[in-house]
Amino acid sequence: MKKFSKMMIKLLVITQILALTLLTACATVGNALGTTPTNVCHATGDPANPYEEVTVNSTELVNEHLAHPNDIFPVPVGGCPASSVAASSGKIVICHVTGSEANPYNEISVSVNGLNGHGKHEGDIIPVPEGGCPANLVVSTPQDSSTVCHATGDTVTPYEELTVTSAELNEHLGHPNDFSPVPVTGCPTTLAVISEGMIAICHATGNAATPYEEFTVSVDGLDGHGVHEGDIIPVPEGGCPATNPVVTSPGNNDKITICHATGSKKNPYNEITVSVNGLNGHGQHEGDIIPVPAGGCPTTK
Repeated sequence: MKKFSKMMIKLLVITQILALTLLTACATVGNALGTTPTNVCHATGDPANPYEEVTVNSTELVNEHLAHPNDIFPVPVGGCPASSVAASSGKIVICHVTGSEANPYNEISVSVNGLNGHGKHEGDIIPVPEGGCPANLVVSTPQDSSTVCHATGDTVTPYEELTVTSAELNEHLGHPNDFSPVPVTGCPTTLAVISEGMIAICHATGNAATPYEEFTVSVDGLDGHGVHEGDIIPVPEGGCPATNPVVTSPGNNDKITICHATGSKKNPYNEITVSVNGLNGHGQHEGDIIPVPAGGCPTTK
């Protein structure tokens, strides 16, 4: 009987130890699931600031944010998108950087939950821009930095391109003529008119009948238009062109052909090629025709 009692006591002790071990393990796992911090791009519903970067625990991520139709997890390496992402069946479309100069991006669909690992890919553009993936590589910057077109005060070179930290960005956006990010075609060659934190641009519509739409965007992020191929930033003084520009060279050196008013009665126009971005100052030239008409520049005023 004594031996039996001793064995029972040992079994009870072992059982208690096992139970405590299991409880501790469960608590540890539960604690990890409940408190591990994770960064999420939370959709705000505000077109001006469509996403807010928030830190949540795993329970909140599973129960709330993954069920939200437009939240993105994790935060991409370049930060939360500046424009709203349309998720469809739990997937979003992104531009995946390929490493190829000829075809720098592939347009692919990935899950909003984890982004199929693309959240950590340097150079990926999330989401795909409205006009599709760029034909030329867009140089990305670290998450804590941004590119800025900084107004120099020099009429010949009105902007210089800078890479700044997040803290410095706030300072630059307080400058009356600075804006961020640097457009895909580079900083303008003419000074942009900024009013109450907004800048007027010509948005390329892809429609031959009405190739441009003129509207204002925020200087902070350009409402996503910084990576739109074909957009003209800022809008020329005479307004957006009524026809598609004749692009003579691809990439960051996109150029169009225009009719420059000479002031001469005999030869009223010179046909010249200028940069799409800023128009080399010709957007402010009274009488210039942008772009050149299909039949060439007029021979009379």
